[in-house]
Amino acid sequence: MKFQTATSAALLWLVFLSGCKSQRNLPEIRSENFTDNPVQQTKSAYLIKSGDKLLVNNLNWFSALFPDPAKTSGASDTDTGGYQTNVHEDGTINMPEIGKIHAAGLTRAGLADSLALRYKDIVHDPIFEITITNLRVKVLGACNIQGVIALDKETQSLGEVLAKAGGIKFNEAGDKIQIIRGDGQEQKIIAYDFQQLGDPRIMNLAVYDNDIIYIPPSKEGMRSVKLARKLILLQPVLIALNLALLVINITR
Repeated sequence: MKFQTATSAALLWLVFLSGCKSQRNLPEIRSENFTDNPVQQTKSAYLIKSGDKLLVNNLNWFSALFPDPAKTSGASDTDTGGYQTNVHEDGTINMPEIGKIHAAGLTRAGLADSLALRYKDIVHDPIFEITITNLRVKVLGACNIQGVIALDKETQSLGEVLAKAGGIKFNEAGDKIQIIRGDGQEQKIIAYDFQQLGDPRIMNLAVYDNDIIYIPPSKEGMRSVKLARKLILLQPVLIALNLALLVINITR
């Protein structure tokens, strides 16, 4: 009897240790709620990295860049009004006239200053503006357009992103909206009540690259969606039954 008790205790201890070990690999999730005096947590300026897509504009020249990018070999189309370039794996970009320049690890302002310094003997008083065109957020849940939303700049407000997603489906949404932020090691979930969406402090909250905006559907909304799916599946059967009844009535 003592042996069985000791064996059971040992097995329980091993299960506990294995559970703790598996939990270490999971990201730490912290939840926060809106308070009456929210503190806007600002991230440091975005650092350009390999793989980023950049749009370079010279604000002090009659063309987007000097020389005209449309006449530069290897230049991309300039319908966007600037010179488009990608950050290579070595962290550099290729620019007309000056060749390679290091960009990875710099902010947009830092790269603009570096370009102004390199172009000072080519362009009179160069003033560059850098736009990162591959910044994205995900909008999921009870909204009209789910999916990936492009950011027009490093940060955009929650209201702007929701507008791009076509707005909230209030008839399907629950009473919360969540911003999920973080990497694989630590994630933060910031939840807000829909009643707070009229507060400018909420709608003007900054949304960053790789954030997830999640609008959990309500239980009633989930039931409505399930019912609609069932009706869609039953629709061919109902059509077939109606057709069969019609045929029977005609052949009588």
